[in-house]
This record gives sequence, structure tokens and C-alpha cells, in this order.
Amino acid sequence: MDPATASADAFLVVGLFASGCGLIFGLADRHSRSSRALALCLIVLGIRLQLAPLELAASSAHPVLLTGLTRGMEVFCLLTGIEWARRVAETATRRLRGAIHWLFRAAQILMLVYGGLALGYLWLDPADATSGLSGLIRVRPLEWAIFAPVLGAAALVAAIAIFMLLITRTDPAESIRLRALLLAGPLFFASLMVRPSLVPVLIALALLIVLAGSLRYLNVLSRRGQFMSQFLAPEVAGMVRLKGIERALKRERRTLSAVFCDLRGFTAYSQERGSEEVMNLLERYYAAVGAAAAAEGGTVKDHAGDGVLILLGAPVAQKDHAARAARLGIALIEQLRPQLRQWAPEIGLGVGIASGVATVGAIHGAGRLEYVAVGSAINLAARLCQRAGDGELLIDQTSRQALAPELAARFLARSPEAIKGYEETVMLHALQPLSAA
Repeated sequence: MDPATASADAFLVVGLFASGCGLIFGLADRHSRSSRALALCLIVLGIRLQLAPLELAASSAHPVLLTGLTRGMEVFCLLTGIEWARRVAETATRRLRGAIHWLFRAAQILMLVYGGLALGYLWLDPADATSGLSGLIRVRPLEWAIFAPVLGAAALVAAIAIFMLLITRTDPAESIRLRALLLAGPLFFASLMVRPSLVPVLIALALLIVLAGSLRYLNVLSRRGQFMSQFLAPEVAGMVRLKGIERALKRERRTLSAVFCDLRGFTAYSQERGSEEVMNLLERYYAAVGAAAAAEGGTVKDHAGDGVLILLGAPVAQKDHAARAARLGIALIEQLRPQLRQWAPEIGLGVGIASGVATVGAIHGAGRLEYVAVGSAINLAARLCQRAGDGELLIDQTSRQALAPELAARFLARSPEAIKGYEETVMLHALQPLSAA
């Protein structure tokens, strides 16, 4: 094979590899500002490498224009690479964030100066600027004297900023990619000065280092997502996996049932017991409530001390949400309460259930997303739970009317009662023992 053809093929293959990596990184982590900068850097690098065979060809029709374009793309790649690191710095602690930010900005300014010098040299002496040397280093002494100080200063300032970023507290996943950038950076810079035949080799080695760091970065994100999924109800986690997080977090009005359960005697119990014993009880209690909720397709929305809010009908719609809520409430009273008595005889349980229309979805709060449900049914379930005594399950009229006759027969109507926050009295129904149904 002709050496020139082999060299051209090498540039094309490495260029496709670079652009492909950039596209994959961008699509895999498109919500990350730093990943978008890295993706843009690699895509432009790939395009620049694919233009190299045209630049090196002696028959190029417009060598000055083509060289100017490729030099501009090189500078753009370096600028976006530094921008990627600067965006990572936004996750650092406040103590050094400002200094690191301005170091990266200084490196970018130096890169712009380098680009201006390169284009100026091309304009003043196009013959030398577009001709290469046959040795290992393709940079002439004059070019070295002009460009090396600026390029070296930019690399040094960026390296100092990255070292500062690595020693401060930042996102551990991003730290992996930063260490890869430190290793790959010298190879990228060297590719600007060596003879063309070595450029694809250096770029390929640098890309392999970046690829290894990015794969480890995505692996950390995956493990982090698996860990965070433990804090989601199975239904929410399943919706995120199947339909994406945007669908899971979309705000919408939904007809649902809310189940609120609360321990009785917990305050006195916690005052008389050590914190470890109290935590053990809560852990067993939460686990039992979670298992009962999962059996009916319920979503555990909140743990608030000894109170637990469970949603039926959101985020996954359920036509029989009221029946599911009633069965869940019965299970909590008839199965969980006896268990609580075994764990701590002085602890009891009360449950409240209400149905209605609520707005569900995600809101931003305290720097994170929170899945919320807002509506009268949520408030009423909490009020009914407060009113319920130990071993008592209270449901509202709407929930009772939605039940099948055999299930509805288990709830006995009580006289309308005044509920805090409601102008009119509320019709309640209380669970009666199975023998009395």
C-alpha cells in the first residue's frame, strides 16, 4: 500500500473514532453540561482529522484556506476541552472554585492568542505556514519561538487548574475523567508539533485514555443510579427505566387514593429508648409498610418520623386505586399492628385513607427534585390518620363509595365529624372487625 494512502486512511479512521466517541458521550449523558462540552470537542476533533489528508495533499486547490480552517478547528478543540474541565469545576467546593474558574479562563485566553498567532503567521508567510518539515518535529525554530511559550503557558495553567480541582472536593465521577484528561493532554498537545505520520497514533492513544476514563465515569453514574433507585418506589423506578425520567417527573392531575399511617405511643417510646433501638424499630416498621404497599402496587411517598404516606394511583395510574388503598389499610391494621405489638407492646398504629384528585409530579427544592402529591385527598388522609385511634382505620366517603360491596361492608359509617381545615363536617367510615362485618 502506498504510504500516503495508508497515512490518509489512518487519519480517516481515527477521525471517525473521535467523532463517534463524541457523539456517543453526548447522547449517553446529554443532560450534563460538561459531557456536552467534551462531546463537542471530540466531534470537531474528528472532523479536523478527516480534513488532514486534504491539507497534506500537494494538489490541494486552496492550501491557505484549508490550513486556516484546520488551525481554527484545532484551537476550537482545545478551547472546548478546557471548557469541559471548567464546567467540571462548577461542582467543586466554594473555597477554590473561583480561582480554578479563572485559571481555566486564562488558559482559554492563551489558546485564543495562540490561534491568533497561528492565523497571523499563515497570513504573513503562507508558503512556510503551509509547508511541512521532514523530521520528527514539524515546527520550525521561528514557529517554536513564537508558539511554544503561548501554547506551553496555556497547557501549564490548565494543568495547574486540573490539579487544584483534583485535590479539592468535587464530583468523584468527574474526577475520573479529569485524571484521564491529564494523561491524554500531553499527547494531544504533542500532536500539534510532530510529523503528520505520527499524529493519528498520538491521537488514537489519547482517545483511548479518554475513552477509558469516560467508561469508568459512566459506570460510576450507573452504580449511583442503582443506589438512588433504592429510594424510589418500584413503580417509579420501573417508569424511569421504561419511559424515561421526564415522563416519571411530569406534573399532571391524577385521581388517586392516599394512605397515611402513623405509630401510636412512639414519642414516649423514643424518649425511653436509646437511639439505636428506636432506629431499629423504625427500620423494621418501614420495611413492613413498604412490603404491604408493594403488594398492592402502592408508592411510598414519604417517611416523616413515624408517619408514612403511600399513594395508590400515582405515579402509575390505577383504576381500582380505592380498593387497593382499602386492602392496604386493612393489611396494616390486621397484619402489621400485631407485629408491632410483638416488637414493642406499647406501640400502636392508626391509618387514614382518602381519595380524590391531586396534582402529582416533580418540583425543585433544596437543590434537588422532589416527587410530590398536592391535593385535598392527601390532606384529608393525614387528618383521618391523626383522628384514628390505635388499631383504627378511617376512610372518607369517596373511598367507601368506590369499593365493591363485599369490601365496602367491612366499613361502618360514623356520624359526620368536624375536621380541621374543612368548613363542613366530613362523613367517615371505620373498619370493623371481620367477625362483625
